Amino acid sequence: MKLFPTPLCVLFVFGAFLAGCGGPNTTTVGLKVELSRVAHGGNGRTEVSWRLVNPNIVPYLLARATHKIYLDGVLAGTVDDREALAVPAQSNQDRTSPLTSAGAGAEAALANAARNGSAAYRVESVVVVRLFGETTEKTDLRATGTVPVAGK
Repeated sequence: MKLFPTPLCVLFVFGAFLAGCGGPNTTTVGLKVELSRVAHGGNGRTEVSWRLVNPNIVPYLLARATHKIYLDGVLAGTVDDREALAVPAQSNQDRTSPLTSAGAGAEAALANAARNGSAAYRVESVVVVRLFGETTEKTDLRATGTVPVAGK
């Protein structure tokens, strides 16, 4: 009769372990990406100023950030920033990165936004946070808002 609780306990612990695997990412809760400015050059070069907002009481080190940027509902392009970015606790960090255009439709949307002076944006980001050593964690972030767009 004493052997019955042991297998049941092992099964319970194993089930609890599996329930914790693949769950939602809680390490980076609260992190937010915002666009602060888009500068569209006449030569086809566009730069995006973006900000990572950290409301948490721990600092983060981003190993990489990739952003898909939509302006007025049109995919304008992507930003792939592979330079490390340290974000202090309860602070934010700004970065300016080149935008890789999504094609002719994107160029037309950027030119139109530059004429209007601003655009509604949606940004879908994947950030890779370095936890320690070589250990990293990917986090998906999404944000919307309005961003000033300047033409050069």
